[in-house]
Amino acid sequence: MKTLIAAAVCCVAIAPVLGTLPSTAEPKRGPVPAGSGSGLGEYAKPAGTVEGFAAYVPQSSCDPKWRKGIRKFRDLVMQRYPQTQDWGSVRNCTDDGISEHLDGRAWDWHADVKDPKQFAAATDLINWLMAKGPDGKSAYWARRLGIMYIGYNKRIWGSYRASEGWRKLSNSNPHTDHVHFSFSWAGAFGKTSFWDGTAAAEDYGPCRPFQGEPAALHVRNSPNPRACASPARLSRTSSKPGKLLWRGSQSPQVLAVQRALGVPGANGFFGPATMRAVAQYQRRNSLTASGAVDTRTRAALVTDGILKR
Repeated sequence: MKTLIAAAVCCVAIAPVLGTLPSTAEPKRGPVPAGSGSGLGEYAKPAGTVEGFAAYVPQSSCDPKWRKGIRKFRDLVMQRYPQTQDWGSVRNCTDDGISEHLDGRAWDWHADVKDPKQFAAATDLINWLMAKGPDGKSAYWARRLGIMYIGYNKRIWGSYRASEGWRKLSNSNPHTDHVHFSFSWAGAFGKTSFWDGTAAAEDYGPCRPFQGEPAALHVRNSPNPRACASPARLSRTSSKPGKLLWRGSQSPQVLAVQRALGVPGANGFFGPATMRAVAQYQRRNSLTASGAVDTRTRAALVTDGILKR
């Protein structure tokens, strides 16, 4: 997928890819006819105080997996709207740009605007997500689910720019065949008021240690309450920078890493088992546990004789 700016939206292996997404505040109409929606409210836990509008937290790591909150949301949506299709969450890190799929915070829902039944489903869910709540603020259910932004039918809504409403989706993929949802970290982990009745604090996730280097894998028991600062430039290492190796990479270098780290079924393709082995190696060597062979990890592997300079 291609890079998505201002509110990264993307899509799937099966769904078309997203391009750069600058958006404007000019169009006021939404992606679906305005109205009320029945949505998923019957499944929500009662709550007093609920979440505010989620900040924009772009992906910073390569950790594609089905996270609990997204899986539960997907299951409810597919149960409620069986005429639609699940287009997945997980993408290889070589397949995408900025879309939150790569750190496990996005889901694509197939609801084609040209299919009346699917479009009706999208209309119902989106209107429900955007409705005002008892607190008088818009997007009540989107806030309670930890939805960071939605892209559909040539429009994008971002919680971090909620006052602008639906903006024009300016990119090569109009998202007319699917809805893209990106979630906050709390939303992805299923730790929001929708699921447990307790308003989630903002979690900015892991920060990049250096420019162009992936962040550490995120674990729910270490939320980050502060926005990430701009990462420093990495000083020169003894090895050539080399190409970043991570989920989806395939090369003789990946095979060398797999064999050295004892990855079962070593075949030169960087999959989940390789990611776990690399992360373990990084922890043993006091490196950022990103699960990717980044610049500093490559230098360590060269020093250990696993990779050549």
